[in-house]
Amino acid sequence: MRVYSCSEAAGLLGVSRNTLLRWFREGRISGVSRDRRGWRSFTEADLDRIRRELGSPTPNAPGVVDSQRWSRVREWLRQVPAFRSLPEAVLLELAASARFKGFLPGQSLFSPGDRCLGLPVLVKGRVRVYRVTEGGREQTLAVVTPCQTLGETSLFRPDAQYSSNATCLEGSTLLVVPQSRLREVLAQSPELSWSLLSSFSQRVEALEARIEEMALLSLDQRLARHLMELARDGTPLGSRAVQIELTMSTTELASLLGGARESLSRALMRFRREGLIQGQGRQLVLLDPEALARL
Repeated sequence: MRVYSCSEAAGLLGVSRNTLLRWFREGRISGVSRDRRGWRSFTEADLDRIRRELGSPTPNAPGVVDSQRWSRVREWLRQVPAFRSLPEAVLLELAASARFKGFLPGQSLFSPGDRCLGLPVLVKGRVRVYRVTEGGREQTLAVVTPCQTLGETSLFRPDAQYSSNATCLEGSTLLVVPQSRLREVLAQSPELSWSLLSSFSQRVEALEARIEEMALLSLDQRLARHLMELARDGTPLGSRAVQIELTMSTTELASLLGGARESLSRALMRFRREGLIQGQGRQLVLLDPEALARL
């Protein structure tokens, strides 16, 4: 198996060695193995993966269908809730036209008024979807994690434009299904239309629940509910305690819950003083989940 040095790999990717190293530091591409001297070593598989993460199609021999790539794309699409029940033929139609695109931390995916060109599926990283009020305040609508779609409602707007912002919280990779191809498949597949309608319905219900929480619950109560949601995937410690990890910073969480960062920090301090939680940063232990649930 041929192994390439960092300089050789950069040349094959069409960039300088410094650019390739910068992409690693920024999280735009995944790491590779190192040899016994600690130097990065690249295989052909590494180069193909990096091209995909950067949004460049993997080169194929003329006339040869890259079945491995199709299989990989198909598996990613199969993990998306809206696509799980689709027939294999429909999934292959979507996979054939989908392309990978890579983004840097802090890079914008789209802004209000941008034209929607396809349906993005997050493969790697985290993306914050938010809106900005006239006063400049940001309200987080969702934090998208892998195997979720984003901006899908723009596909069906008459002007096909986005109405919200989306920014990468970390280096992210998207799998984008072109809008034109998606509409062709939608016209031929009632299953896909129903799956997307079902997904939209769940999003609307979630937003309605959040609006109700904003109107009726205090910040302490909204925070307690959020912590209890994280506890579902947490690690039990003893008879009651549960260890959780916050998936976003304090600023991001405050925006999601509709409060100021300072107010959220004070709420967390109150929970610690009252013996409900312990820990700092993103690693927390819910000492009394039942008491949190009663708030």
